[in-house]
Amino acid sequence: MLPRIVFHHVHKCAGTTLLKFLEGTTAHERAAHVEKLVAEQGGDPTGTNARAAILRAEFLHDPYGVHDWKSLLGNTLDVLFLRDPVARLHSEWRMITRWDDALVASRDDRYRRLRAVARTGFARFLALPGAAVFGNAVAHHLAFGEPVLGELHAACREGVPPDALVEFLAARLAAIDVVGFVEEFDVSLAELAARLGCFPPRGLLQAHNVHADPAPLSAEERHLAESCTAIDRQLVAAARENAPSRRRGDRWTLDAEACDRYDSRIIEPPTAVLVDMGEGFLATGWHPCEVNGRKRARWTGPCAVACLDLRIDRSRPLWIRLRVGNHLRPEQVDGLRIAVDGFRCNVDHWVLPPFDHFFEAVIPAAPGAAPLLHVEIDCLETFAPPDPADTRLLGVEIEEIEVGPADRYIPRSLSGLGQVSDELAALARTADGDRRTQFLLDSLPAGAGA
Repeated sequence: MLPRIVFHHVHKCAGTTLLKFLEGTTAHERAAHVEKLVAEQGGDPTGTNARAAILRAEFLHDPYGVHDWKSLLGNTLDVLFLRDPVARLHSEWRMITRWDDALVASRDDRYRRLRAVARTGFARFLALPGAAVFGNAVAHHLAFGEPVLGELHAACREGVPPDALVEFLAARLAAIDVVGFVEEFDVSLAELAARLGCFPPRGLLQAHNVHADPAPLSAEERHLAESCTAIDRQLVAAARENAPSRRRGDRWTLDAEACDRYDSRIIEPPTAVLVDMGEGFLATGWHPCEVNGRKRARWTGPCAVACLDLRIDRSRPLWIRLRVGNHLRPEQVDGLRIAVDGFRCNVDHWVLPPFDHFFEAVIPAAPGAAPLLHVEIDCLETFAPPDPADTRLLGVEIEEIEVGPADRYIPRSLSGLGQVSDELAALARTADGDRRTQFLLDSLPAGAGA
């Protein structure tokens, strides 16, 4: 398994094309889309479904800048594509002018008024009080919510961003693993494929409508657009300075590198594995998979010890984390043991309310050992379920088992998922979950576009 891929989707930066490509690198049932989780949050007030989707995701699509996923999940590969900020803002303005009547009719009257202002011209649109927040889309995404978001909004209103804020956001941008540029889309995409070890796409993928040649901006429009993108222009300039020199190299060389990595992924043992209970695996002591909505799980049983064998690189220390979604009696989780290759692990047991129990442990490196991990999960005792018609003996219900390099995992890191659920609930109350659009609508002057 690859590290979890997180796509930080900044609007009007070839995101639709990239989304289709990245979705193709993982199984679709292992993808979590923040925009969908936001839309569903109203029917899931505890955030349980959202947490479950994030936990089992191999691909995470975030168009809102909800969270610093690397600090939360620990084992992510973050992807972000950038574009000239003035061109990006101009493209987003053109999109607003094209909002159709059905879209604006389905929302509050401010959408219609904002479209009306946008249709009067680019300069009039940029003169809106919230245009600077709307224009600094990269900075807004990298703010990852409060408290940085409030500081960013204040800096946009004042016109001159403090150096400390720009440096902070630049550091967050520098932590992104793969930064591409729309203006060099083919080479950036080839670099991404090489980094992922994916087979390069056949032919050229087209970035939609990014090379359109709009009418040139007037001096006033360019001046306003530059003032509305002051922070983004600094961030994009820094990213271009820090871009690896190979990006200016040969597209076909990168394609060859991607093919080599793809071949090695097939031949060599993986460095990380995420076991989905809906998949087949080499194991004993498990009941068949059960599916309940998004939840896929297997109960251990009929005996207390469940075993499975995983093919994985043993040359460096590993971290194992398993999630128990249900159990029959407290002693089954209180006394749960994990052994690897016959040696009992020192297990850290913690709980993510309302239901999930996590068990994490370090597995020492075994250089030269066969690339096979034998895992035993012992819940001490199995019991019959309350339903008399169910004749099984059940241990614990396990939803995922994750094993990977110890230096890529953060102990108890997933405890922050409760905070993410709160953030999703807050976003569900904004304009389509987009905080920039909400700020622009909130700052629309009375009577504008009427």
